[in-house]
Amino acid sequence: MTIINPAIERAVQLQLQRDPPFTEQDLAAVEGVPVLSATDISDLARLTGLRVLRLIGYSGRDLKPLAGLPIANLTVEVSAVSDLTVVAELPKLQRLTARNNAITEIDVLTAGERHFRELDLTGNPLSDHAYHQVVPVLRERVPQLRVSEEREWRLTRRLYAADLPFDYYRDDEGHWLCRPGLEHTAYPDADHLKIEPDELEELLDRAPSEIPGLFPVYDTP
Repeated sequence: MTIINPAIERAVQLQLQRDPPFTEQDLAAVEGVPVLSATDISDLARLTGLRVLRLIGYSGRDLKPLAGLPIANLTVEVSAVSDLTVVAELPKLQRLTARNNAITEIDVLTAGERHFRELDLTGNPLSDHAYHQVVPVLRERVPQLRVSEEREWRLTRRLYAADLPFDYYRDDEGHWLCRPGLEHTAYPDADHLKIEPDELEELLDRAPSEIPGLFPVYDTP
């Protein structure tokens, strides 16, 4: 049986250590996959035993195909995802890493009796409501919660307001600008630009249209 999306087919092939085609029984036996640069994740619904999923550079806005899967550990990074409502349909989810996406609202993370062990929302353009009202609630509930510091968060919000869907974040090596999803780069996981907050703020004040040109240009793979 053929998996339509090549990114998912490659991921399953690596996990099963053999070439397609795969039976439905094969797909049900897959418990964890990393999926890189997918444009369509609908075939993940066929991995009915999936418990650990890592999506990197996904171009879609939502995660609806994951609804009902037994996922306990979900990572979605440098992707265009803006909608986390599928979390309500992932009853076993305990760890969610959603770094550097396009997420603005996170009320779903406080709904019901959810008990997350770990949440990472760093580098998202969270709304004022999400950052100032929902995040404090999560701090009381979640043992390990990570979000951007206020300056990085505000700069990310300014980027989106300038029609630049880029994320700004800080790690142990400095401050970085990245382009989540596949609209602006074929290398969303690796193609990050080191830039100090004062420099980025000055560009946003003076000429935000110059910001995309700061990134190096690579040949399309």
